[in-house]
Amino acid sequence: MIVMVGLGVATVAGEVYVTEIRLDRTLYTEVGKRLDRGGFDLEVRREEEGCSLVFLRGEEVVATVAGQEGAETETDRVIPLVGTLYLRSTAIPMRTAEERQLSKTGRPQYQDQEQNWENTLRAYRGSEDSEVHFLFQRRRDWGDWEQVCFKLFLENPTGNR
Repeated sequence: MIVMVGLGVATVAGEVYVTEIRLDRTLYTEVGKRLDRGGFDLEVRREEEGCSLVFLRGEEVVATVAGQEGAETETDRVIPLVGTLYLRSTAIPMRTAEERQLSKTGRPQYQDQEQNWENTLRAYRGSEDSEVHFLFQRRRDWGDWEQVCFKLFLENPTGNR
């Protein structure tokens, strides 16, 4: 299981969306880079070259995974590993800690009308394989979603430990 923690911050040229995640298992990138259990800041970076998922610890980039735009996930054979992670665009200024604690509407913070939750990230595992797919979705228009899939692995695909 992977557990969502909250929202993080980062600044990079191009479109950048940020969140935090806590992994309860070790994952590997396609080139064998190990992502140990624990907390990471996540960035989805959209640039001219394409889209990438970046795992950070503090300011240090631990791993970068290239995305496949327009990728579909086989929804009949996947097991969700995490609930929906909502990403914040770095173009939207972060409110102060005091402002984030107060809700003008009295509703929970995630339901605050001022926040547009149009960018999401979900993680799925195939029912019989060792692949983990992180699926970034960005709402364009009502009912129209842009998708990018990032593939990671439960075991080292290069065989090197």
